[in-house]
Amino acid sequence: MSTSTLSTALLDPGTRPRVVDALLVLADAEISTQKGISGTMLKTAFAGAKKASESNVRKGVDRLLPGMARSLDPHYEAKGEVAFGRYLSDPARSGQVADELLAVADSAAARVEGNPLGKVYASFRGKAKEHVVAALPRLGATLETFVP
Repeated sequence: MSTSTLSTALLDPGTRPRVVDALLVLADAEISTQKGISGTMLKTAFAGAKKASESNVRKGVDRLLPGMARSLDPHYEAKGEVAFGRYLSDPARSGQVADELLAVADSAAARVEGNPLGKVYASFRGKAKEHVVAALPRLGATLETFVP
């Protein structure tokens, strides 16, 4: 296992823009899999946010990255030789991991009150945990690729 923490690797100035790109691709992929009325609403909201200001969506992901990476550090350290996505998605811990990631997002959303993205987030927050849990395998696999 590397001596580098997940957050050190992800937040390295030479790596961080690529991590943000990868997270945006991951968000697009995860959102595209959503079904039903709430899936349609989520797709529409995300597409609208990107159309209104793709740079703001990118900046939002970049602002969330440090808190998200730090919240995942202990999990990365504890995973041992298990693939990170598999470790995160273990039913014994996936709910806790989702809660920790959502706490980072909740904190950020509280700081952007009145911002259209904050309103979109608030409208989807109720079902957010199940979406985050579902995304954990791909999130872990994506982030792990950036750790030397």
